[in-house]
Amino acid sequence: MSQLLHLPDLAAPRTRMGSALAAGARVKQGEAGTARGRVLRVADPVRRECLVPVPPPPVLAAGRRGDDDDVDEERQRYYLNLGYAIRTLREELPDVLCKDHSFDIYREDIVFRDPLNTFKGLGNYKRLFWALRLTGRVFFRASWVEVVSIWQPAENSILLRWTAHGVPRVPWGWWDAAHARFDGASVYKLDRNGKIYEHKVHNVATNPPAKSKVLPVHELVRSLGCPSTAQPTCSDF
Repeated sequence: MSQLLHLPDLAAPRTRMGSALAAGARVKQGEAGTARGRVLRVADPVRRECLVPVPPPPVLAAGRRGDDDDVDEERQRYYLNLGYAIRTLREELPDVLCKDHSFDIYREDIVFRDPLNTFKGLGNYKRLFWALRLTGRVFFRASWVEVVSIWQPAENSILLRWTAHGVPRVPWGWWDAAHARFDGASVYKLDRNGKIYEHKVHNVATNPPAKSKVLPVHELVRSLGCPSTAQPTCSDF
C-alpha cells in the first residue's frame, strides 16, 4: 500500500520571506517619507558659545552716494580753478602794463577795492587795466610789474606781493638812471568754484625817482671826463 508522506510546504517560507521583505520595504518607505518631513537642526556656534553677532555694514542710500560724488566734483573743480588762477597771476601779471591778461579767472561781478576807489563789474575791472597802461605809456618810457611772492594764506584767498617799476620820461632821465618803484600787496578772494570775486589792493608804498637836474653844456662835458679847453702839457727830455 502506498503510504502517504507528509511533505513540508516549501512555498510557504518563500511566501513568508516575500511578505517580510514587502513589509520591510513598506517600513523603509514610510521611514523615508517621515525623514522628508523632519526639520534638521544644525548646531549654532553663536548661540552655544554666547557670542555677539557682528552687525552687517551699513548700506548707503543711492541719494547719499550721489551727494558725496557732487561734493568731490565741486572740490576738484575748486582746486583746478585755484591752480589756474595762481599760474595766470604769476606768469601774466609782469606784462599787465603792456597787454591784457586772462580775465577768465574772475567772476562777472568782481569787486575791486583800493585805498581810494571801489567799483564792481568785470567791465570796470578791464577799464582799470586799460587806464594803467595808458598812464604808463604817457609818463614812463618803460614800465613793468615784478611778482615778489605769491601764496595762499587761507583756503579761499590768494596773497600776492608785487613791485611796479617805471622809467619816467624826463630830460636826461636816461643819464641819471631815474627809476620809480611802487610796492604793494593784492588779496584775491575766491568762491567755492575757485573764481576770483574780489581784488583788494593795500600797503602801497611809493619810491619816487631822484629828481633829475639839467646840466649846462660845459658841466655835462666835464662830467663826461673830457676837458673843455686844451691844456698844455710838458715833459722832460
